[in-house]
Amino acid sequence: GTGATRTWHFTATNVRDFAWGAAPNFLWDATSWDGILMQALYPPTVQDVWKTAADMNRHAVMIHSRWFHYPWPTAISVEGPVGGMEYPMITFDNARDEKELYYTIAHEHGHEWFPMMVGSDERLYPWMDEGFNTFIDWFSFRDRYPADTVRIQKLEFGSMRAYQAFLQHYRGVETPVLETQDRSPNGLMSGWNAYGKPAVALHFLREEVVDSTAFDDAFREYVRRWAFKHPQPADFFRTMDNALGENLAWFWRGWFLRSDHLDQAIDSVVQRDSGGQTLTRVFLSSRLDMVAPVELRLTAGDGSSHTVKLPVETWLRGQRTLWSTITPIDGKPVRLEIDPRQVYPDVDRSNNVWAAGG
Repeated sequence: GTGATRTWHFTATNVRDFAWGAAPNFLWDATSWDGILMQALYPPTVQDVWKTAADMNRHAVMIHSRWFHYPWPTAISVEGPVGGMEYPMITFDNARDEKELYYTIAHEHGHEWFPMMVGSDERLYPWMDEGFNTFIDWFSFRDRYPADTVRIQKLEFGSMRAYQAFLQHYRGVETPVLETQDRSPNGLMSGWNAYGKPAVALHFLREEVVDSTAFDDAFREYVRRWAFKHPQPADFFRTMDNALGENLAWFWRGWFLRSDHLDQAIDSVVQRDSGGQTLTRVFLSSRLDMVAPVELRLTAGDGSSHTVKLPVETWLRGQRTLWSTITPIDGKPVRLEIDPRQVYPDVDRSNNVWAAGG
């Protein structure tokens, strides 16, 4: 009858928070993946952009399930009222461009893994959800828009360039990523340490330090071990070390526990010809606190080149090391360059190149 009401009861298991959205003019789209109901709700005023939002949901959840299968029965995106916010099974997104909307939906649904499943402390250690999520955004966007190489490269390598630019302005005022950010007096560092730097660090680890497939297996193992539990930073470090079968204490120390910087340099080069061969002795140094593997490109007089990669153990004996190679005289190196692809966080590239006669 008139004035009658109806009460709805909603229940959920294994959730740490909840939210809901309602509007009298919502349009509703739905699709599914692997038995999961994907939903999008939005007002008619944004339907040109939001008309594929349900499928964006589907795609993001499918791609992120590479780490751990999505455990809930539904995944929902609602337009507004903030730029992007996440809760278990539901996200709020506000974007006026298709790719920006997808990036936002994928990022917010990525939070279903970090921290909604892997229940880290977002107040004390936001990098364990925002940083991990910024790291995995690259995978979803690359799969959705493989032709947008500019954005893909920006997400993968642009972060490193942004990090290098950041260091030019803020070196000396940095705080470690591991510092509890709710106590940090520097709001700029809090944002950078939560999102940008940990994402740069993990991409660097995956692409330049360890095998990418092994990294993915280890990261997947971290999610599996800590799903619906509450890991601390040390749990992440230990799990990755254990799953990779490597002691990466040097990496966690330089990128997370401290604010170390990298400066690899070619100190000098000595070449000696003997019996139709050239012995090239390259003296390298690591001039700041951060250590990393070394990528060295050798270019011969005929323009041919090849690259050698020295492991991080190169620096076990200290900050100065020697690398030698024997080549035929005609092919002896006339130019050497550290980090020729410029994918390392080297803060001073002026000492990365040696040229014969230079």
